Amino acid sequence: MNLFIDSPANSRIKELVKLRESPRRRKDRGMFFVEGKSELQFLVKAGRVISEIYYSLPDIDETREDDETLEFKNAGIQIIKVSPAAFAKASYRSSEHGWIGMVSTWDIELEKIHFPDAGPIVVLDEVEKPGNLGAILRSVEAFGGTGVILSEPAVDFFNPNVVRSSRGLMGSLPVAKGTKDDVLTWLKSSNRSIWATSSHTDLQLGDSTMPTSTALIFGSEKHGLGEFWKNQDLQWIKIPMKGTASSLNLNVSVACLLYELNRAQKT
Repeated sequence: MNLFIDSPANSRIKELVKLRESPRRRKDRGMFFVEGKSELQFLVKAGRVISEIYYSLPDIDETREDDETLEFKNAGIQIIKVSPAAFAKASYRSSEHGWIGMVSTWDIELEKIHFPDAGPIVVLDEVEKPGNLGAILRSVEAFGGTGVILSEPAVDFFNPNVVRSSRGLMGSLPVAKGTKDDVLTWLKSSNRSIWATSSHTDLQLGDSTMPTSTALIFGSEKHGLGEFWKNQDLQWIKIPMKGTASSLNLNVSVACLLYELNRAQKT
């Protein structure tokens, strides 16, 4: 029989709240907070380690409830039923019903991650917003990118909003982080063509064909690419815009360049 937690003051519920809110707690525990059944399913398929799943469902018969939990039970995950009040206390979305999991973090240091030898890689320098990062991971996966490198990120990769915005794809896409120097050294050794975005260059997206094995470098949402990258020998390109906006959302910029890579390969 499933365990059941009724009180929002239960120690397990309090721990979920800590993991949801605190980067330090996630680092100390080596665990992070995931809300959503589809997100948890993606992480299971990616082979990530889920130690516990907490769920609260609207009143349904026991047979259907067993069917709902069967996939996770078969994966060897401990399943714990909680009351609507307890779930709402832990929930990132303030929901009374749904699924929350405690998932083990993994090492994303640059030297520990393997990327395919061919295909586009997206490099994000000093990315700040977890929602943007999660959305970019979805775009990279959708357009056939082979991975993402975070250059001195200002965001915790295991932030719940990264998980939510990526729909759990953050568990299956190769993602690494490193210092600017380490990232640049890795890029040069990868034999990829290195391109960076700037509004101050003449070359526009579509004017020149980028090779399939390309590294695309994007700056932070607030400041763009800084002096470190401007002083490197890179190919610079800009996204042409007809409106009055001076810049695009970071995820939109990434999607534009990856789409152009796909389009160019088919022409």
